[in-house]
Amino acid sequence: MAVIERFAQNTDGRDFIIGDIHGCFDQLEEALAHFDFDPARDRAFSVGDLIDRGPLSSAALEWLEKPWFHTCLGNHEEMMLLSVTDPTQELAWLLFNGGEWWLALDTATREQFIAAFAEVPLALEIETAMGWLGVVHADVPAAMSWPDFVQALAAGDPQVRQTALWGRDRAEGFVSAPVEGIDRVVCGHTISLDRRIHVVGNVWFIDTGAFFREGDASLTVMPITDLFAEAFPDAPESAGQGDY
Repeated sequence: MAVIERFAQNTDGRDFIIGDIHGCFDQLEEALAHFDFDPARDRAFSVGDLIDRGPLSSAALEWLEKPWFHTCLGNHEEMMLLSVTDPTQELAWLLFNGGEWWLALDTATREQFIAAFAEVPLALEIETAMGWLGVVHADVPAAMSWPDFVQALAAGDPQVRQTALWGRDRAEGFVSAPVEGIDRVVCGHTISLDRRIHVVGNVWFIDTGAFFREGDASLTVMPITDLFAEAFPDAPESAGQGDY
């Protein structure tokens, strides 16, 4: 598995960022259609957690095969990978974390999932005309720059990896400092209580609870250009929340 995957600027089309999908690929299709997404020119980037809780987790394999769809690893994908060798982890994932869809898959399909997620990077870097965007599932450790974060992930630092997949300090208000060494960072993992996007320094948290399917819960899909607006609105109207 590559620690980080880097993408050059898309000079032909648009780039979009996607919150935690959690099996809600029907919402993703509707949102991309809303934006007139063009697979020949546009690209879509996910913060991870493609699977579990929602109704269409098994569709994740199909989406991973799309050349224009890219994702970093989420903690739910990590749970799936750990369950292969750890029965205790597998039981916790199946019973408490939405992994019951796994039981309906045959052995060959399971092996395809395991092989596909084993190749998913821990973080993404995307070049844009306005600056560099970093994408990681949960968080970057407090007081750690993006270059140091990437270096620590590459070195296999277990605490940094834990923060990348499970951290909540910045999302929950314990850290307010921006991440230095990168223009913007986007994370998911922590579902916002008000189902709105929140910005802490230069870090955007975009998990708006797609799998709840009630009230204001929805999948966030937004053009990456929105991240580089002059002001940081709490929930940009163009962010793809609400109706889809």
